[in-house]
Amino acid sequence: MPPCSLLRPSAGALSSARYPSKPGANPSRLKGMWVAAVARSVKRFYILWLYAVTLMAFAVASIHSTLEEDRLYAEAESRAAALAISIEDSVVSDFNAKHLSRIAKLVQRLRMQQRVLGLTLCPEVSQTPQERRILRSARPPVGFPRGAGWESLCRSPMARKSGAKNVDVHWTANDMKRQFLYYAHPVNVTSDSSNVSHATTLIVVYDISYLRGRWFQSFVRMLLLSWISGAAVLLLATAQLRTALKSQLRQIHQTVRSLVAGRPPLPVLPSELPPDLQPISKDMDKLVAKVLSLADFRTVHLSQEKDSTWLTSLRKSMKNRKLIVIANREPYIHQHAGAQVQVIRPASGLVTALEPILRQCGGLWIAHGSGSADVETADAQGEIAVPPSHPTYTLRRVWLTKEEEAGYYYGFANEGLWPLCHLAHTRPIFRLSDWNHYRAANQKFSDAVPESALGEDSLILVQDYHFALLPRMLKERKRKTADATAVSPKIGIFWHIPWPNPEAFGICPWNQELLRGMLGADVIGFHTQYHCNNFLETCNRYLEARIDWENFSVTMENHTTFVRAFPIGIDTTPVRSITEQEREQLKAHYGIKAEWVAVGVDRMDYTKGLLERVEAVERFLEKNPKYVGKFTFVQMGSPSRSNIAAYRTMVDELVAAVQRVNNRFTSRFSRTGYRPVILLPQHHDWTEIRYFYQLGDICLVTSLHDGMNLVAKEYVWCQRPDRGSLILSKFTGASRELTEAFIVNPYSIEEMADAIAASLMLPAEERERRMTALREKVQARNAYHWASDLISALIRKDDKVPTKPVDARVDSEHHANPPTLPSRNSPGEPLAPIENTPA
Repeated sequence: MPPCSLLRPSAGALSSARYPSKPGANPSRLKGMWVAAVARSVKRFYILWLYAVTLMAFAVASIHSTLEEDRLYAEAESRAAALAISIEDSVVSDFNAKHLSRIAKLVQRLRMQQRVLGLTLCPEVSQTPQERRILRSARPPVGFPRGAGWESLCRSPMARKSGAKNVDVHWTANDMKRQFLYYAHPVNVTSDSSNVSHATTLIVVYDISYLRGRWFQSFVRMLLLSWISGAAVLLLATAQLRTALKSQLRQIHQTVRSLVAGRPPLPVLPSELPPDLQPISKDMDKLVAKVLSLADFRTVHLSQEKDSTWLTSLRKSMKNRKLIVIANREPYIHQHAGAQVQVIRPASGLVTALEPILRQCGGLWIAHGSGSADVETADAQGEIAVPPSHPTYTLRRVWLTKEEEAGYYYGFANEGLWPLCHLAHTRPIFRLSDWNHYRAANQKFSDAVPESALGEDSLILVQDYHFALLPRMLKERKRKTADATAVSPKIGIFWHIPWPNPEAFGICPWNQELLRGMLGADVIGFHTQYHCNNFLETCNRYLEARIDWENFSVTMENHTTFVRAFPIGIDTTPVRSITEQEREQLKAHYGIKAEWVAVGVDRMDYTKGLLERVEAVERFLEKNPKYVGKFTFVQMGSPSRSNIAAYRTMVDELVAAVQRVNNRFTSRFSRTGYRPVILLPQHHDWTEIRYFYQLGDICLVTSLHDGMNLVAKEYVWCQRPDRGSLILSKFTGASRELTEAFIVNPYSIEEMADAIAASLMLPAEERERRMTALREKVQARNAYHWASDLISALIRKDDKVPTKPVDARVDSEHHANPPTLPSRNSPGEPLAPIENTPA
């Protein structure tokens, strides 16, 4: 059900009526003060951010430079230790052999290749002077290169420590020019006289002057790197925070804009709100509920309808006539929701088209009371004033027992007439018990029409195949209750499903009773001229009646019935386009992981071609493997007539087909959660469906046979004109109007698969051209024009309905003939009437 718009007062009226300005309060000044406050807050934020990044950079640079300096010193010590160990044997051997020149050459080479300044041998540095006098074999310290004065290192405490404890010791020193690293390594040398080994210390002198200034250089480099990195990280974090906040604030903004514009907001999707925003979210929910509760349903719609020229013209032509609508579906359903009673307005094109006329002109709607709370909310006559917010007409409910509903609705209507009229290769079932219930239900609805409504000032609109017998019952009831000269009310019946060819309709055992019942109406309406042609040919085949092909009428028993095509449309109230972010949220909500999305919205009915649709998607992915992982088809399937075996079988086959396709193409994408086909088998309200349409880059409407199929028009109207493509079955009534769609044969899997590929590769300019043309056609023939044309034709019935129809044997140039049974007569010959035999 399209949500009603809220009446929106002007901005000036809103500000003056509810928020009177105080003396001295200048709105422009207040706005400027607010902007200045926001600017100061932003400035303080950036200053604090700059201080934080700078302090962080200094701290990181200091720590890093200190650690880097320690690492370099450790490396120098490691190199000194390695050098001392590697030259130990050579130096000791040359020293014992008194080949001091060799040691000098070794030191010279080391000075050229590494940062070695020299080395010193300190024999018996652990001995005291008294001990050295005793040990005559003691040698004086030797330094290389000679004259460098490195021998003095032997008297240092660190060198004595190394010799005394027989461990490696290192220390640093510096002068005004250079910095030194001394590494003392204990070795053993042999005395000349006693051939006794004595402890000696080898000291390697390293130049580590290159480490001077390294700390500052490292500090500067790390300071710049840390500041830049910190700035980048904080900017990224700020951007992410801003994105998260903007996402939530955008939802709030869109909610407020929707309420100001008079539209219910976008349905809330499951998302985690930050704790700081949860109170705001709760307050916004309360605000939305309060604003919506203050909406006056009747005032809003009447304000819109007063601007509708078609409704004004129709009201004038109706004058003071009473309007009675008879349909199986009621415009308002009362259901128990816990301890409360909930009012539901079903999503129905019939309700959308006819209910505004009743609200504007008053009247009576007679329907089957199917809601769980319908009985307790109606009076003794089954009546209740509607709409609930501001009643303007009466809803009268007819009560049916479970047996009557099973026989009339599920039995004869949906197991018999439905498959009979839809060439979807499902065998119709006709039972005598169902026929009896169908007749009884039609009689109940006939009796529900008040006696006062049977006058000439009444217009009675009978809806659909559930009430084929009702028009004649009403006429006969009028004749029984009045004299022969009394004028009967104007009665029209609209057949919302296809009308089959005469051979197919002849399968019904009670075909003549159905035709006679319908011909009790003054006007019979179908969606397309092709169905009108079939109906006239059927009457010509099975009834003794005069068929007027010029005026498209049937005369039987001195009563003339006109047959007309009235293509039904949809409610063309503007639909808000969702943003790209909302589109991504909806994709996440439905579990869509693909870039390209195709959608389908249907009842779970065997006439909708759902199995063939899934096979077409499978074949498309076979022929175009590059789209595997990038393309997903999402099917909204509303459960329907699940107590009928044919429907249950179809649903089981559909679920199995979806699982097969998903198992076939998801092996490489199991981690990402990709599914090529997603089935949503539950009821969805219009608020959700209209946004779901906008997800679809493609909409698949591939019914095997259909009267009109409003899904195609709904998709075109809800989708943006620069986006989307429609793939439409040629066996739908909509294909006669929406010729810019990709018209396909739903029985050809290859043709549908190629149409999907062509839709995805369609240039943007061509896509926009097609969608713009489709939108113009949908708007030109909306639901209100359909209702207006139907009522106007009924009022003008006495004037022979001047609009000349298409010739019975000439179909429209873009009509694609559905499969038919062989005809017994050639198209150019008159059809022979069949004798009327009672059932």
